[in-house]
Amino acid sequence: MDDRDQVGAAYLDHLTDADLHELVHAGEVSAAEADARIRALRGSPGLVLDVLDRPAVSASLLSIAGPEAGRRFTLISPFLVFAAAIHRIAADVAVSGYAPERTGPRLRVPVFDGPQLADYLSRPGHRLYLAELLASFARSSSGVIVTRTARGTHRRRWNDLDLGRLAMLLDALPEQERPPVLRRLGDLAMFLSGVFPAAIERALAGRLEPARLARTTGLPAPPDGGLPPAELFEWFGAGWYRLAASRLAGSAAAGLARTALAAGDRGTTGPPPGARHARDYQPGSDQSSAGQSKSGQHSAGQSAAGQSAAGQFPGSEPWSVVGTAVAGSVSGAALRDNADHFHVARRVLNAAADRYLFPAGIEWFTPPG
Repeated sequence: MDDRDQVGAAYLDHLTDADLHELVHAGEVSAAEADARIRALRGSPGLVLDVLDRPAVSASLLSIAGPEAGRRFTLISPFLVFAAAIHRIAADVAVSGYAPERTGPRLRVPVFDGPQLADYLSRPGHRLYLAELLASFARSSSGVIVTRTARGTHRRRWNDLDLGRLAMLLDALPEQERPPVLRRLGDLAMFLSGVFPAAIERALAGRLEPARLARTTGLPAPPDGGLPPAELFEWFGAGWYRLAASRLAGSAAAGLARTALAAGDRGTTGPPPGARHARDYQPGSDQSSAGQSKSGQHSAGQSAAGQSAAGQFPGSEPWSVVGTAVAGSVSGAALRDNADHFHVARRVLNAAADRYLFPAGIEWFTPPG
């Protein structure tokens, strides 16, 4: 299986039956023909990428064309919509020499880096990374961890859409269980700077202190000279990805991430943020960005139900359940690649959000803050 088929297989892991029927235009052909097309996609997974590369397909999925705009998003998964947006922007930059860059509220200027963006998107794995990242923020993970010290019980609430709270979670985790949280910090920096750049401008103008955030998460002091918000978050995000890669202790840490995917509380269904394979997931404590939540509470001693958390999740300490619930498994090489290409990936998300996600009326995202 070549790289394109491997990435196509990862796409198929995310796609629902309804997604596949949409991709093969099942409503326009006989049931036998639709089944034959779906079998062809499963037999040659790289074909999924070829289908999404067709402008008519991505336009239909994004509801740019067609009369059923309000109905489509109830039938297909967030992952498929976001994959369509990424494939669509890849086609755009392949023939355009520039992409817009936000320089202020409602102000965009052309930046002539189209060839660099097209080169980045020519790798199927990069398209998968961006589609998975966007889909992971259609819902968030949150919960409460409880520790008992000589001074009494201490509760910490965490949410993987809140940089400050997510960073504070690192202090509650042993060193070997921090890479998934560092990885999610990198994901969040990419998401905010790529999709909601105004949110990071507000955060920096408010209570977010860059020096303190860097110190809390193990990074050196931010560069002197006052970087623009987007560049500052690029520095943070790339740094967090590199920290996660450097502290990822081979297959053991990857195994911890997979363990957590099967260790959530009973709640909403579907892959949690960052989950690469749906088969690794059991229903867990996830929260929709729109505000519907099922928050998990895990204690170092007793869970909210009064049972031992370690007993609920055999072979896994409570810390690993919390620490790895915010990210799926990923290799150190992939994390370093994310860091090396952070700027280009952020620019791709800027263009995709401006041209397709917000005009199409995507409602899975709630602006932070």
